[in-house]
Amino acid sequence: MNKQRIKILKEHEHITFGPYVAQMKADQNFCQRLLETGKTLTRPYNDYLIGQIEKELQFDLKKDLWIERELETYTNTWIDGYKRFSGDNSLNPLSKLDSLWINFQKAGEYNPTHIHTGCTLSFIIYLEVPQEMLDEWKVPLKTLGTSPGCTILTYGEDQNGVVTQRLIKPSKDILLMFPASLRHAVPHFNSKNVTRTTVSGNISFLGNAPNVKPKQAK
Repeated sequence: MNKQRIKILKEHEHITFGPYVAQMKADQNFCQRLLETGKTLTRPYNDYLIGQIEKELQFDLKKDLWIERELETYTNTWIDGYKRFSGDNSLNPLSKLDSLWINFQKAGEYNPTHIHTGCTLSFIIYLEVPQEMLDEWKVPLKTLGTSPGCTILTYGEDQNGVVTQRLIKPSKDILLMFPASLRHAVPHFNSKNVTRTTVSGNISFLGNAPNVKPKQAK
């Protein structure tokens, strides 16, 4: 029996809405300097985080002023992209880096679903992405749940015709920036003797920031 040919339109318009998530290539030297500085840190940041990760350390932003200067480019890029995404050109805030920490994630450790409060944007920079961890993705996902060591972004409620999750595969020196109120998580991986290293931080907009103010957790 011949299959009936399905007709579709060659072009159609995808109307985008929801959270604006920007993924960009970070400067390699900046990332290397973050990693080198991060490996010298000693002040734990675990008490301020929900992650089930043993080694989470805080940067000294008063000492390392170069970090905020470098991050301005990426924050401005997010703002420019959001304005094009939303059609709202009134967003022209000043920004301030509130906090910054480094995560040295080992086998079995994870970050449960959470949001960040008291800020406008959050970001992740992938500094070390072990190939052993990525190789776990080759195992059928039904035996692992979600992809090991990925970043899971969740928005909205499950319903027909709606995509509520995006799985971001880590890639070295990639920066991911998104509204702080966007739910996100990182599942565990199983590979021994390797480390998934990321730097994360929070940014506040000073002044009016329409449509991107985070909701406080209840």
